Amino acid sequence: MSLQNTFPKAVLLHNSRAIKEVFEQGVYQSLGPIGVKYKMAETESSRFSISVRKKVGSAPCRNQIKRFIREAVRKERAHLNYSFDICFFVTNPPKHKLASAYVLRQVRRFFNEINHDSSN
Repeated sequence: MSLQNTFPKAVLLHNSRAIKEVFEQGVYQSLGPIGVKYKMAETESSRFSISVRKKVGSAPCRNQIKRFIREAVRKERAHLNYSFDICFFVTNPPKHKLASAYVLRQVRRFFNEINHDSSN
């Protein structure tokens, strides 16, 4: 496995001040049941945070959603052309059970869009 396909702790956005900055200054985009706030970053690589509210479901359900998002980011983050701070969040229960392939498609589409938008 190449190093680009890992999900090291260095790519986690866990500084509350940085997360607050993304939510205040960032751009919102919806990926179906998943919300995303992002902004350009001055860091060497993109950083990510993932949060799922308790009202979304039971702990195993929330953990599965976080696992799907983390796996999609792990696979697709090498395709980002610029550094971003990105916060993925789920605030409401999805109408249908989320599938790993669906989350991967949404994250891939989102990364392609922000690459395209940032190049202009």
